Amino acid sequence: MKGKFLKRKFNKFKKTAKEKIEKFFYETKRYFVKKSIKNSNFSVISNNCWAGKVYQYLDMPYLSPTAGLYFFAPDYIKFVSDLRRYLNTPLRFITPEESKYYEEIKKRNQTDKPIGILDNVEIVFLHYKTKEEAEEKWNRRKERVNFDNIILKFSRMNLCGDKEIDTFCKLPFENKFVFNINQSNKFPCEIYWQGTIENNEIPNDTIPFPGHVDLKKLFNKKPVKYPLQPLINENESRG
Repeated sequence: MKGKFLKRKFNKFKKTAKEKIEKFFYETKRYFVKKSIKNSNFSVISNNCWAGKVYQYLDMPYLSPTAGLYFFAPDYIKFVSDLRRYLNTPLRFITPEESKYYEEIKKRNQTDKPIGILDNVEIVFLHYKTKEEAEEKWNRRKERVNFDNIILKFSRMNLCGDKEIDTFCKLPFENKFVFNINQSNKFPCEIYWQGTIENNEIPNDTIPFPGHVDLKKLFNKKPVKYPLQPLINENESRG
């Protein structure tokens, strides 16, 4: 009994020590990354929670409404192709059954999540308990978007394939990138994702954060202004 007790105590001590060491290295890296970021007034428009993770990691205010939520890939491309219009479109909510992605949402056991819609673009508010909370935070954060310093972030997830990545990379906007699973870099704006891959997609690009991604390289680029006009014509955007 005594031996088992000592073994449990030792294993607990070892686990705690490991966690403290990992936290020390994480916070040390985070400190130097934060010091290295000179471009501190950017709005990351992401397809999922990645933007929120950025602002948390860098201790910056949320200058984007794309936090705690995700878009299915085709809708994200519409959204960023006409960003000004969609951010000026009132957010309303639909039932899961009304969603064009109902079967996928049902398969993910997310039918209890608030589902917002901006014209023809749907948003799954994954980390919000009520539509009231989702609406309040969306409306508050969209007002902070800095259109003079926009970064578009995409990822191979949520029904995203080569077609969607190709369309995204061809958008006439310089400051954009997409996490993809190909080492060959067949698309001009892709970054090779070195983390977990499931069913030819990235299941989660926020854990661990930032992983292998060089935030200094991504965010210290010259600011790029989002144009007054859509990136693609209205018919393509609303298709």
